[in-house]
Amino acid sequence: MRASATLTTALAAAAALLLTACGSDAQPSGTIKGAQTGAPPTPSPSVADAAHRPKITLPSDVHYIFENTSTGDAVKDAIWHDTAQLIMTQDEAIAEENPRLPALLYYSTELGQAAYSRSVEWYMSHGHSITGTDRYYAPNITVGNDTASLKYCSDESKAFDKVRKTGEVLTTPVDINDYVFHIARLKRNPAGVWQTSYIETDRGASQCEQ
Repeated sequence: MRASATLTTALAAAAALLLTACGSDAQPSGTIKGAQTGAPPTPSPSVADAAHRPKITLPSDVHYIFENTSTGDAVKDAIWHDTAQLIMTQDEAIAEENPRLPALLYYSTELGQAAYSRSVEWYMSHGHSITGTDRYYAPNITVGNDTASLKYCSDESKAFDKVRKTGEVLTTPVDINDYVFHIARLKRNPAGVWQTSYIETDRGASQCEQ
C-alpha cells in the first residue's frame, strides 16, 4: 500500500480530494477486455477547442486502464472522461513536484484545489513519486443540471510509490485494500469541463474486487 494511504482518511473527512493507491509485486495480467490503456477518448473537437484543455504529460512508467469509456450517453462519457483527466493530472503533478500544476487546477473546482495541492506536497516532503498501472472501472453516473454524481471503482494492486532519489519501488502484497470505491461530485463550468468538487474513498471495498 502506498505510504500516503493514511492521509486519505484525514483529507476525505475535510472534503479533500486525495486519490491514493496501493501496490504489490504482482505483474500485470494483460489488457482487460473493453478497457483502454492510457488516456480515455478525447472529447469532441468543439468541446476541446472551447475549453483549451491542457496537455497531460506522464512518466513512461505510469499507466492506466480505463474501462467503460463509451456508455452511449455523450454527457456521461464527458463526465467519465474529465474525471480520468483529473486522475492523471494528479499523478503528473506528483511526478513533476508541482502542487500548482495548471492541469491539476483545471479539472477541480476551487473547493478542491488546496487539498490536491496538499496531496502533491506530501509526496514532495517524503521524497516519493509514483509508478505502475492503475485500473478504473464500473462508473455509475447520475446527471443533474450542470452537476453530476459519480461512483466508480479502482484496482490499485499494480500501482506503487517509489523513492525519488533511488528509484526503489515500494511494494506490498495484494489484498482487499487494493480495491477502492470512489464517490465524487462534479460541476460543469462555462467552458463545458466537468470539474470535481468533492470525492470520498472507501478502501477495502469488496464490491470492487473483480
